[in-house]
Amino acid sequence: MSSTSLKALRTAIEVEDNGLLTFLKFARQTKDTTGKNMFIRLAMDEFEHRQILEKQLNKLLEGGEWENVEVPKSEIEIISPTIREKQQRTKGESGMAELDALNTALDLEKKTAEFFREQADLVDEPEAKSLFIRLAEWEDAHYDIILAEQDSIKGTGFWFGIPEFQMDGKF
Repeated sequence: MSSTSLKALRTAIEVEDNGLLTFLKFARQTKDTTGKNMFIRLAMDEFEHRQILEKQLNKLLEGGEWENVEVPKSEIEIISPTIREKQQRTKGESGMAELDALNTALDLEKKTAEFFREQADLVDEPEAKSLFIRLAEWEDAHYDIILAEQDSIKGTGFWFGIPEFQMDGKF
């Protein structure tokens, strides 16, 4: 066990705590039920990430070795490719506040995924690299679902960043 690995795990736990608290704060502030539920689901995922990291940290602190952890697909990763366009929602101040929250969430997820990839590059243990890469993929899925929610609020005609229609009227 290297000190780099321990530091990476401790920092990763702090990152997940920050994400959890941020998403819960956004859930409380969001008036739209779908948006509120999305932030709650993201917070639950952050909590699950934290548990995975904390379990590994405790094992290492007790003198154990890195464990090859199978990180299952999250609900978000499972549903994100099949999400259907939501009903058009009312625009206005609450929509703007939600967009601000979503922009912050996008930034948080992007930075967290980058952090996990950086940690994967720093650690020597293959199990640690695998865990950090898998957590980065999970954060990438969060980014995608937040982007879809943002596109829906804006009514841009995009779904996961892909145009839902063509200008020539062909679908």
